[in-house]
Amino acid sequence: MSCMYGFLGLLLHIIKAIRTYLIVFLLLVPFQYSTALDFLNDVNVFEENGIYHISITSEIDASAEHVRHVLTDYIHIYRLSDSIIESKILAPSADNKVQVETLVLCCMPLFCKEVARVEEVSILKSGNIHTRIVPEMSDFRSGEATWEIKPNGNTTHLNYQATFEPDFFIPPLLGTHMVIKNLREEFSSTFSRVQHIARINEAREWNDNFEFANAVKNTDDLPCDISANSSM
Repeated sequence: MSCMYGFLGLLLHIIKAIRTYLIVFLLLVPFQYSTALDFLNDVNVFEENGIYHISITSEIDASAEHVRHVLTDYIHIYRLSDSIIESKILAPSADNKVQVETLVLCCMPLFCKEVARVEEVSILKSGNIHTRIVPEMSDFRSGEATWEIKPNGNTTHLNYQATFEPDFFIPPLLGTHMVIKNLREEFSSTFSRVQHIARINEAREWNDNFEFANAVKNTDDLPCDISANSSM
């Protein structure tokens, strides 16, 4: 019994020593999570009969033109999500829609799985972006999404509506819950990154093709002269 009391006394002493750090941790984690989601005006993610539904809205502090450019920069689309491992543009489809392939890391309880997703991307007359998953080239049975991009003065109203049906096993209950939680966190990060990159691009000088308007090409094979920019 004396050994048990000694162990309990030691455990109590340890808890007292670290309780301040535990309180700070428990307070900070929910705060950080809610702050990330506060960036979005409206978030709705749920699963029904194996199909995941996503509806997210936010006000982006950048112009619609620059927001659209970030979302259609397919080669660098991995910048918008940590779950995207790589991306590449495939040959155009029969109706000349752009086909984009992404390798995505999908994590569930006990394991993570790399899944392939090929989407046909269309820029609609409205300027919105529509994507449709190509099932025969993907690890998804179906899926489509629309990025609605509306100018709102100096900002952009960005709305994302999507559905997708995985063609791989997701453990029920806990697995579904984890996928929904990951999607909420992922899109919170994605919207934040869209704004960040779009604002950086806005601050630069671009031409109509989104190339640097003031870029000077070095054609004489001599080292670049940085003295002209030394005052920056």
